Amino acid sequence: MAKIIELDSESWFFDLYIKGMRNFNSQSDVSLYVTNVFYPLSIGISLLLFIVMIGLAVSPLSFADTELARTMVLINIGLLPVYLIVRYILIRLRYSIKGTLRCYVSQQRLSIPANAIIKKPAEQLELYRDQIERITVQYKSKMHRLHVRNHIISCNLELKTGEVISLNAMYFPLKRIVYLLRFFDYPLFTQHGQWSWSNIPSIIAVTFPVLVNITVNGLLFKQYFL
Repeated sequence: MAKIIELDSESWFFDLYIKGMRNFNSQSDVSLYVTNVFYPLSIGISLLLFIVMIGLAVSPLSFADTELARTMVLINIGLLPVYLIVRYILIRLRYSIKGTLRCYVSQQRLSIPANAIIKKPAEQLELYRDQIERITVQYKSKMHRLHVRNHIISCNLELKTGEVISLNAMYFPLKRIVYLLRFFDYPLFTQHGQWSWSNIPSIIAVTFPVLVNITVNGLLFKQYFL
């Protein structure tokens, strides 16, 4: 059954904070930061980064020479920020990102950063209120300490032209966006859904090499240096 989104609902907006939200009014034009950390790279580049990071992380285990193993542990610890910086640069190059990605929400329009993620040219996409027919908020409910929490999965922006633009929670701050859309009284509808399995490869590609690096080199650092 579809649920109604209320601004004061803890089930929808638990732990929500938007700078200046106590002073929002009908004239507000709110800016929201958009992170691109989970933007997918090509399969080839993702696989290469994955293999290199995992290989280097476990490489000290193959050295019989303790001093060489120590050196590799120190190199790997310094490699982690390098990996994140390289991935950040590759993402910006692939998606032609310039400057900081931001969404803007006001009573008149919703402005979102566009690129291949939503199959649009790389620029700011302006969607004015009178262009939008309805917005369908897809969510998944979970129990947390005896309370229901509705996790927003995606938003489908249905335009009057018949076009549908889908915003995925992996790439957009949807809880904040939906709060503002409700605040400005956009035509919101809800639909229960499931988290897409297609997001799993991107999550693994980003997090698994980092976790392996931290876990393996943390244990080796403790063994060799403490």
